[in-house]
Amino acid sequence: MSYIGLDVGGTNVRYSFTDELSSKALNYHKRPFIKMNNPKTEVEKNICNIIDAAPGHVKGIGISLAAVMDRETGRIKTWPNNPCWNHYELIKHLNDRYNVPIVIEDDANCGAVGEYYSLSSSVKNMAYITIGTGIGCGFILNGSLFIGENGFAGELGHVWIDTDNEILCGCGNKGCFQSMASGPAILKEYNLAAKTSLESLEQVYEQYMRNNPIAVQCLSNMISNISRVIYNLVMCLDISFFLIGGGVSNMGAAFISDIESKVNGRLEPFERKAFVGHAQLGEFSGVCGALMFLKNQIL
Repeated sequence: MSYIGLDVGGTNVRYSFTDELSSKALNYHKRPFIKMNNPKTEVEKNICNIIDAAPGHVKGIGISLAAVMDRETGRIKTWPNNPCWNHYELIKHLNDRYNVPIVIEDDANCGAVGEYYSLSSSVKNMAYITIGTGIGCGFILNGSLFIGENGFAGELGHVWIDTDNEILCGCGNKGCFQSMASGPAILKEYNLAAKTSLESLEQVYEQYMRNNPIAVQCLSNMISNISRVIYNLVMCLDISFFLIGGGVSNMGAAFISDIESKVNGRLEPFERKAFVGHAQLGEFSGVCGALMFLKNQIL
């Protein structure tokens, strides 16, 4: 028998099969998201094919998704990085296929919950920031997930941070944090400047570690933008514990350390400090969080 946790992003699908619901899944897998420009076909290729390969009888499905959704109906409202899913009835599609409990939640909230329940410390307030194809954030405040008045808290990727920036974000606005600090944004910036065709942010990071001046400039800008946003969260919410996940969690400890140093340099006049670290579960935080949301629904 299997419970299944999936984290569906614009670039990759991460998932786990487990026979017991806990914050630490026993195995993890990742495969590229298959684009078909048709939501029904993409759900079949990227979600149903994985579920159908589960060992034994499927007992429940938890899904982490980088989209704005109706939690009651499972209808996708908007997915800026894959707009063909806009208004798609995802839960109905899956209910028609599988007669088991299904829960769907925002990827950053899943990441925050997965990380929170894996921590051994007594942290009560934290922010989990996922940086990959897009950028999102999940808040744990006073030991509970905070989703805001309308359920949209943590849309960090669409914080307006640069009035002069003319890069168009997937949401349709300009000057969004995501358009300047997400994986695809930095990759595009590097390839244009270096006249290359690298395929991943990790490759840009390799160039950064070799002191390639273009990579150093691109990732220094990324570090500055991330640090600025974290500093603003410290000042607004008085949070001092931050974890960074998503694709960026695969980058070196020095990268995260540079962000922490910049944030704390800015906090010095206030005699405050923040911890900025790697997500403990790496790129699979959302998978574990999806399983925890499923556990909560079942119980």
